[in-house]
Amino acid sequence: MSTPPSPSGQQTNIRKVFYQCQLGKSDLGSLFAMACEGITEPQVKVSTTAGETLFWKPSLEELVENVHRDAPEVHGDWANLTFQADSSSQEKGVKISIDKEQTEVNFLGSDATWAHGQMARVEKVLVSRGAVFSSPRYENIITFVLHAFFLALGAFFLIRGVDDETVADCVERAKNASRNDVFFNVFMTVAFSFGLLFPFFQLLKRRASRARLKVDADVSRDSWWSRLSNGEKIAAAVVPLTALGALGTVATAAHNLWGK
Repeated sequence: MSTPPSPSGQQTNIRKVFYQCQLGKSDLGSLFAMACEGITEPQVKVSTTAGETLFWKPSLEELVENVHRDAPEVHGDWANLTFQADSSSQEKGVKISIDKEQTEVNFLGSDATWAHGQMARVEKVLVSRGAVFSSPRYENIITFVLHAFFLALGAFFLIRGVDDETVADCVERAKNASRNDVFFNVFMTVAFSFGLLFPFFQLLKRRASRARLKVDADVSRDSWWSRLSNGEKIAAAVVPLTALGALGTVATAAHNLWGK
């Protein structure tokens, strides 16, 4: 969106980036219509890139029809979509760029009240469609750190004292382990279970809450669990049971090997 001339000699340029927006056909239609409000005789361009080909049309419906006709391999969620509208006088404009990672919104105009008001309206709509203001990558880092911490903590209690060399040390360690058997087993179960299952369910939740761009159908507004596929739901039941079974095997092996 180029910087248009303004009789007032100044313009307001507002840019915001949103993540995890889940937008369907009706959402896109209402969002683009809202974004154009206040722009006199808007010159609209809706575009998308499929492979090495750029498609553009003056409306979303025409663009979808064109892509389906000339690029039939594109189906399901689209990878990107850009909406741009400018007034004939070039004093107001809006550009909304959507991809699999984020949605970027830009309002430009000599009327600051209009620009800020439109951004607030668009932000409200996007938030109602799952938008957040920070990248989910930060959550991934936090999840990884928690995962590593609890696994390391459990592993520490599992292997502590394995470097004892004398028989007396081993006997003393076995006596201490015997007295602390209940505490150790409970702590190990909680630490390992949390370290394994919490990241797994967070991964499922993030997958169900990931950004969506569907031009042919609406996106479900139900809970994140209901948005999972049948295969993902089956995995959500099988993986915890498998993990707990593996944990029991490890605990038994540790008990037999180190006298715990």
